[in-house]
This record gives sequence, C-alpha cells and structure tokens, in this order.
Amino acid sequence: MPSSELPPVEETAAGFHIIDGEDHLDEIFDNDIRISRSFSRFQLNEEEYRENYGKVIRELLATGEHKFFVAVDKYGRYLGHAWACLKIDTVDFVPSAYILDIETLFPGRGIGTALIERAEEWAKRMGARKISLRVEVNNPARNWYSKKGYSERAVFMEKPI
Repeated sequence: MPSSELPPVEETAAGFHIIDGEDHLDEIFDNDIRISRSFSRFQLNEEEYRENYGKVIRELLATGEHKFFVAVDKYGRYLGHAWACLKIDTVDFVPSAYILDIETLFPGRGIGTALIERAEEWAKRMGARKISLRVEVNNPARNWYSKKGYSERAVFMEKPI
C-alpha cells in the first residue's frame, strides 16, 4: 500500500509494537534533535545547533554499549524510541544502564511505557545492576518517570557563565 494511501499515523499508533531500532537511527536522531532543541536555553543558530548536536552524539556513541528500541505502527512507521547505554557507573562502580533518550510522538498511549520496559529488560540481560536517566526539572515526564519507579538520587546543578 503506497504511503499516500495509509491511514494517518495518529489512527494506527495504538497498534504499535517495539522493535530493535538500529535500522531507524536517522528517524531517531531527527526526532531527538527537534525535541532537544525545545529544551535548549541558549540561542544557537540552526547550523551551530546541528554541528554541536552531532559532536555530542558521536561522543556518546564512542563509549559504552548502546541499544536502540523503536515503537512502530503496523505499517512500520516511527512512533518513538528509547536509547540505552551500558557502562560502569562512576559512583558505585558497577555495570549500569543509562537511558540517554526516550521520546514518543503520541504521549498517553503506552508507547513510552513499552519502550522503557524494553530498555530495562535489555539492561538486566546485559548484567546492569541499576538503570538511571537525566530529565530536565521542568519536563512534564519527570512525574511519569517517578511513577515508573525512578527516584532522584542526585541533583545536577549548573549556572550559565
């Protein structure tokens, strides 16, 4: 069925399933840069932002073992993703998983829950002793993460200079 004949993705999102996401990195990073930009407090032009975003992604991918999961509808269309990384923790010095990114196009449909559960299952299979993530204090997902069993352990502090 040609994509022009497919029902709107909003209508098919409820029938999602989770797949390995390595074949969807372009969609993952295209969506991530758009959403990440909405949290930025600094005024970078588009070229500067994309250049720096690319540097950060390359640095993140250079260490640890990474796994991507993607939620797709029955037609294989991207609905959201989770990105997890396995490393040795810098405080407890045990294998730890970090959720570097979890995003959904359609909140409230169970997609995020399915993605985080899949990332947690992967982390356990890989031998992680804990899983953590960073979330901006003004991100409404902060309460959602609390409901999923995540608690605040440390405070990330910053000041513009």
